[in-house]
Amino acid sequence: MITITYKLESAYGRTRAYPVSQEAILLCQLTQSKTLLPGSIGTIKALGYIPVDRDGFEINPSELY
Repeated sequence: MITITYKLESAYGRTRAYPVSQEAILLCQLTQSKTLLPGSIGTIKALGYIPVDRDGFEINPSELY
């Protein structure tokens, strides 16, 4: 599986995942969103990608928002 990198940022108590790698940017463009959406993680995994943060840890839907 291919890893795609996101940068996690917290603001006002909400954690958001901003795309860093080129693949992550393209997937966000497909979903018409500036950040990784919790509901999109399952679909991204089904496509063969693993969303990870800059430290290499897998991002789970419960971590976002």
